[in-house]
Amino acid sequence: MNEQNPTQRLTDELEHDLTARYGVMLGSNALWRELGFRSPAAFRVALSRGMIGVPFFTLPNRRGRFALAKDIAAWIANQRHASQINGADGAADCDQSIPSSDL
Repeated sequence: MNEQNPTQRLTDELEHDLTARYGVMLGSNALWRELGFRSPAAFRVALSRGMIGVPFFTLPNRRGRFALAKDIAAWIANQRHASQINGADGAADCDQSIPSSDL
């Protein structure tokens, strides 16, 4: 049987959607929107404080930070799963890192 858990199914769907929209890599302009920040400035502040549990990287001769679509998809799915466990009020810790086994 090839049955996936709901979080993995959501991760796969999100990865497919993000990859179709942006390619395998998202830049800063897409990241702040997809991670749910109200503005690029809010994203930069959270990034500088280390509050986002996603592996970001830089590229030579390119401005901003980048992340893989699969890492963003896993983070979003894990945040949703954590919020369901902690209740619908969204009391989940937003600094949930992606387990290295999921990368």
